[in-house]
Amino acid sequence: MAASHARGAMADPEAMIAAGFGCRAGCKVEHVLQALAHSLEATGRSIEDVQALYTADFKGDEPGLMQAAQQLGKALVPLEIETLKRHAQSALTTSPRVLARFGVPSVAETAALAGAFLHGTSARVRLLGPRHTWGDATCALAIAEDGATRRPVVTEVGT
Repeated sequence: MAASHARGAMADPEAMIAAGFGCRAGCKVEHVLQALAHSLEATGRSIEDVQALYTADFKGDEPGLMQAAQQLGKALVPLEIETLKRHAQSALTTSPRVLARFGVPSVAETAALAGAFLHGTSARVRLLGPRHTWGDATCALAIAEDGATRRPVVTEVGT
């Protein structure tokens, strides 16, 4: 077992990580994979810890993101920008360009936070560190913290 994987495993072996992505149009799959690799290395995690890849809905059909998800065997989950905005206050970094254009400080960071919240078991989510950029892709990792279980969402079907 690699040292970086061992550190991540010892930190919380049951935790699943949400990988959030932002990218420029036409981003290469290699950039997406390298941004993810740097984020995982920086946090002592491995690809096995990643539940899915999350991004803003307007990036959901980006070929580089779709190819990366396919190569990794992970789902690519596009999220509405309003969902990302609900996690803006927890972002660690701010891109003035992204903030002006989309209303969130970082697409990658808010997508990771929203993904961890939506698919985690805890009401509290946090970034594992700031976003990492490689070429035209940006990646951030988030996790749902233990000890704050949220109520299950109940959806009414047809009335």
